[in-house]
Amino acid sequence: MKEKRTISIPNEILLQETAQLIGEGHTVTHTVRGNSMNPFLVDRRDQVVLAGFTDEQLCPGAFVLARDTHGRIVLHRIIARQGDKITLMGDGNIAGTEQTSPENVMGLVIQVIRKGKRYRCDGRTWRVYSRIWVSICPVRRILLGGWRRIFKIHAI
Repeated sequence: MKEKRTISIPNEILLQETAQLIGEGHTVTHTVRGNSMNPFLVDRRDQVVLAGFTDEQLCPGAFVLARDTHGRIVLHRIIARQGDKITLMGDGNIAGTEQTSPENVMGLVIQVIRKGKRYRCDGRTWRVYSRIWVSICPVRRILLGGWRRIFKIHAI
């Protein structure tokens, strides 16, 4: 049996290529890196499928890959939108948001592969899951604190 090789590519190069492929009409699957989307997306375990999008799809609740106003590329949820001003926040964050605009969105997460199981982001299960998590933002500190202690995850 052949050994599986892993190649590490800097995010700036990888994600620019991702944006180009999405712009050409392809979907791209990436393994999640980082803890800002915990507990729903876990570092190096879960994957997201990114695709193109319409302006109407860039609404609260959607997950996007975007460059924020500081130039960082993040995979976070849209929590608010006013015209061309989009506010993002990671599900694993209890405070702190990023700002972006529609032209800086590189792709929309259309499917999540969590623990090997696929969830369509426009499906009922994922929408309910998302709505509940966003609505309990004030008590996230307690839930995330417990989750991080159990799984020994460091806060961001």
